[in-house]
Amino acid sequence: MLTGESLPVEKGVGDMVFGGTINRVGSVTLRATKIGKETALGQIIKLVEEAQGSKAPIQRLADKVASIFVPVVISIAILTFIIWYFWGQSRHLP
Repeated sequence: MLTGESLPVEKGVGDMVFGGTINRVGSVTLRATKIGKETALGQIIKLVEEAQGSKAPIQRLADKVASIFVPVVISIAILTFIIWYFWGQSRHLP
């Protein structure tokens, strides 16, 4: 899974194996050289968390534009309602 092979790959004495390795035949003795955050899977998890926690530059720009655009549009809508309510349609009715 971590190395990208589509089919199982045979390993021999002294070869490195990763978490999620499948033992199909016999018994195996392993020595853990890395644990937790030091493992390949731990590094992948760290990179994914960093990517999810950061914003793309275009997203920052969109946030800045929205922080100005939305209040302006809402203010215009409220002002339009007030003008229409007090000086709008009521003056044109018989």
